[in-house]
Order: sequence, then structure tokens, then C-alpha cells
Amino acid sequence: MKGLGILHLEVEGKPVLGFDTGLNAQAFAQAKMAQFITQRGYIVKSGGTVEPWLPGGVVEREGTMVIWGPDFAGERLDRILCTGTGKEAALDALRYWINARILLEGQENPPFPWPVGALVGSPEAGSPEVDILFPPERILKRLLEAAGEDLWLAGAVSWVHPDLAGGEAAAYAAAAMAYRILSGTGAFQNPDIDVVRRDMREGVFIPVRLLTPGLDGDLARLLDETLAPVKYFSQRGTKRPGLSSFRDLLGPPGSRKIPSYIRPLTREEEAKYNGELEQFKKKKGAAVKTRRFLSRNTAVIAGCLAALVVLALTLGSILSGRANMPTTRGMNPREVVEAYYGAFDTLDHSLMEACVTDKAGKDDIAMVSNLFVMSRVRMAYEMNNPVLSAQEWLDAGGLPTDQTVVGITGMDLVDVDTDPGDGEVSFRAAYTLWLPGSSPEVPEQSEDFRPLPQSISYRDELRLVLRKGLWLIGEIRRETPGP
Repeated sequence: MKGLGILHLEVEGKPVLGFDTGLNAQAFAQAKMAQFITQRGYIVKSGGTVEPWLPGGVVEREGTMVIWGPDFAGERLDRILCTGTGKEAALDALRYWINARILLEGQENPPFPWPVGALVGSPEAGSPEVDILFPPERILKRLLEAAGEDLWLAGAVSWVHPDLAGGEAAAYAAAAMAYRILSGTGAFQNPDIDVVRRDMREGVFIPVRLLTPGLDGDLARLLDETLAPVKYFSQRGTKRPGLSSFRDLLGPPGSRKIPSYIRPLTREEEAKYNGELEQFKKKKGAAVKTRRFLSRNTAVIAGCLAALVVLALTLGSILSGRANMPTTRGMNPREVVEAYYGAFDTLDHSLMEACVTDKAGKDDIAMVSNLFVMSRVRMAYEMNNPVLSAQEWLDAGGLPTDQTVVGITGMDLVDVDTDPGDGEVSFRAAYTLWLPGSSPEVPEQSEDFRPLPQSISYRDELRLVLRKGLWLIGEIRRETPGP
């Protein structure tokens, strides 16, 4: 029984069962472990009798203090379930354990029903009786502390709901053990103790019928219902099934073999179950991730909701103000072009819309509108202006920043056709457009991450037309100059 500190040794020439606390004499005294020898354990016989198991004393062995008591030959139940001689032996061990826990319900302070806390004896030749030892709970806890988190998870935490006690806790453990035997995997397998406990509280496990297709319906329902979260029963006003339900359905040790609980399936049924399993994993996984994301980010979500309110008001203001949108009245063609490109710096999509006609600049305006909306959300959440024009950023040294850098620099606007006699003029504009980007040197998850803007050089050919006395950009042909 390596790893947990349960060992067989001799004290004063007689064999005893020892529990190695992992503490030296001084630490043992400081922890007041001596008082642990007053707590009783129990030996339950399959014949229906319960006997107390009392520690006999303490002995020092290889530098650590060992609490010892009457000898008992047996294997830990958690080992039988996971690394034992086979599923049939594990099922019978579970049956013996269920009967024993039912008998323990009338005893004073029965130990908590962790599988690691039950030693299942071997039946004597020709005898169907198997004894089970439940060591004192406080001693067992000390051994688990000394053994480390891995054994604490594998032998204790992953089998029993953290909020249950008494008969309900024992029934839950019985369901988890039966699930392991019948499906070949644990219902709760995450290596993180906190995640396992949360999965138990929320009922996050795969229904056993999907892992063991053809499993007896009554047994599958009993397991899934017993492993259900507490709210499942509170909402329905019902009680969690008890150990007697498992005893009645599984029967006495040796009564039924595992194959008798599983009916053969056709290929079509196997395919159906496999499809259901994959669908369940996808849907359940997505639902759990969403629920836990919302739970972890309640404060952030509240802030975002507030930001959305501000955003809604902002958009409402935009829509209601369309009647008062800016126009190019009184502007000459060059001023119209300068106003259009200048609007990139201030994310003034309304001014850009006023400068164009015939769907010219459609993509530009959509991009600027999106950046404007995102800037308003950030402004509502961060309570400051998150936008910095590209020229201001360059003038400040072009350093990494948390602000959104956007705008146009290096504008070179050249007249191409300045004769307005035909109602059209044209220009050529060469410039650099700056947009939000990311830092290639620092990973985004790093605390030092600061986004760097990206720059793109463009050359546009613009055609302006005269419409109802207003000069408007009717066409923008854009190209990226070569190196």
C-alpha cells in the first residue's frame, strides 16, 4: 500500500496494521496527533456484524511516528476500482462496501465514504464473507495530507460530492464507483481539485449510457440521478437515491456478472450512440465554458453592459442627428478631399459620408464607423479617450501605447484635372494610413503587451462631381505603391 503510508509491521512481536503519519516525534507532538488514537474505526463483516477497530498506540519507525492497531489484511477499495484484478472483482468489492456502509449508518461517527478509506479483505477459502476495515477518519486524513495532492484527488476528492454528508455522501460515492466500473473511466477526471469539485456541484459529467451503450436503463438512470447536482433535487422536491437502491439493483456479491447488465447492440445502434456522445460533448462543453466565463467575469460583463447602454445612446444620437449631418456646402473640391482624409484622424464617419456620393469610400466609412463604435465602448469602460491620431503618436516618439492609434500622415495631394467646366475634377493623393495592430515582439498574454499600429502606404485617384451645388467625391481608385 505504498504511497498512503498504510503498512504492516510488528510491535512487541505481534503483527499490527500501521498508519505512517509522516511526522517526526516533535512535529507529531506539536500537531497533537496523540489524541488521534482515541478515535475508533470499524470492521464490518459481510455477515452483518460491526466491530470497533481501535488504535493500540504509537511507535517510531525510520524517523516518523506510526499509529498502529489490530492487524488487518486487505486492499484499498480505490485500488481495486482502478488497478485491481478486474471489473468483476471491483463490482463485488463495491457490493460488499455498499452493504457495509448501510450497516455503518447506525454507528457513531462513521468515517467519510472515500474509497481510499476502505480496506477490503480477501474471502477465506470456501467462505463468501469479506470483511471491510474503515480506519479512523482523522488518521486517514493525516495520511492523505502526507501522501500529497495526487492521491488526495484520486482516492478521495474525485469520488464524493464536497457538499454532501452521511447517507447521501455514501450513495454519491457508490454511484461514482459504479460509474467507474461500468464505463471504465471516472465521472470526474480533471486533474485540478477545484475543477472536480465544481463539476460535481454543477453536474458536469457524461451520462453513463453514452459511455456504456446498452447498459440496463434502470441502472443507468440510478447512476446519473445520484450524481446529479444538489439543485436537481431541490427544484423537484425529491431526495437523492440512497444506498439501498444500489443494493437492491446490484444484488448481493457474485449474483450477477457485468455482461448481464449490458445488452448487445446492432451496428446502427452503436453508430447512434457514438453520434449522441459526440454531440453531447460539444454541447455540454460549450454550455459549461459559457456559464463559467459569465461567472468569472461578472464584474467585467456588468461594465460592458454599462458600455452598451452608452453605446446605444451614442448610436441613437448618431441616427437622430442624421438630419443635421455636415455637408460640403461652400467647400471647393480640394477642401472636400482634405476634409475626407482628415476625418480618419478623428473617426468622423459622418463627415466622410458628407464628402462622398455613389458609394464612393464605402469600405473606408465602414472601417471608420467600426473604430468609432469600439472607441466609444472603450471610453465608457475606461473613462478616458482611447484614440490617438497617428500624427500625435509620431510626434510623441512613436512608442508602444494602450491607446488606439489611427489616422493619415504624409499626405501629398496633387491636382490632376482642375477644370470644373464639365462638372468634374480629379486629384491624386499619396499618403500613409495608420490602423490598430499588435506587437510582434511581445505575446498578447504578457503583462508587457502594448499594441503597435500598422502602417500602409496608398495612392488614390479621386474623381469629384458637382451635385446640387455641392462638390462630392464620386469615385476613389486605390492602389498600393510597389517598393
